[in-house]
Amino acid sequence: MVAITQATPKQQRQALLGLVLVAIAPTVSVITGFALKAGLIAAIVFILTKLWVFGLPAYWYLKIEGGERSYSIPENGGWLVSAFLGIGMILVIGIAYFILGDLVLRREDLYDILEPFGLTVPWKFAIAIIFWIFVNSVLEEYVFRWFITSKLEQIVGGKWKPILLSAGIFTLHHTIALAFFIDPLGNALASLGVFIGGVIFSWIYIQYRSVWVAWVAHALADVAIFAIAWHLIVGF
Repeated sequence: MVAITQATPKQQRQALLGLVLVAIAPTVSVITGFALKAGLIAAIVFILTKLWVFGLPAYWYLKIEGGERSYSIPENGGWLVSAFLGIGMILVIGIAYFILGDLVLRREDLYDILEPFGLTVPWKFAIAIIFWIFVNSVLEEYVFRWFITSKLEQIVGGKWKPILLSAGIFTLHHTIALAFFIDPLGNALASLGVFIGGVIFSWIYIQYRSVWVAWVAHALADVAIFAIAWHLIVGF
């Protein structure tokens, strides 16, 4: 996955179409699950949208754009920078929760989110945490950092516009989902945290052109978030 070169108008239109087709999928899943409360249909939509956001970017890049297969192996390092930023995010998340407490997340709200999926059972929650950190966060880096950020680079150019726009798209479905469970102030604070995280992850990706390097910071941030969630639901 190499640096993005200046796109032609045709490539920009093509990139915009790919961007829309991929970026809309997480929001569709959230609305189906939380707004419509569609039960089994929501579970099916969740699975289909995961397959969609995994398969379409690869198909788009390889078949439509004629790109070359890549495993996103970092060539310019960045592991220590990403780890440092991830550890910094752990500290910020911990301090924010210590200071703000229930304004950020209340046990009742988190329980309401997890209970319908059976995730208040410790062993099930532990498996879900492993999935979120080692599978879902990798998928999010693949989708939001590699595909969406690179499409935005083709569409709007520059460095910070793609970073900020991709962070906004990354935040959108989180904000919509949280709106069904926590109060507006808590949602605003959580969404701000997600946006800042998205900015950091996108910056790392653009600097080092590897989803794996960006994933390190993402995974470390998730560890802090899920440690707090475990404390609230299960306890230490």
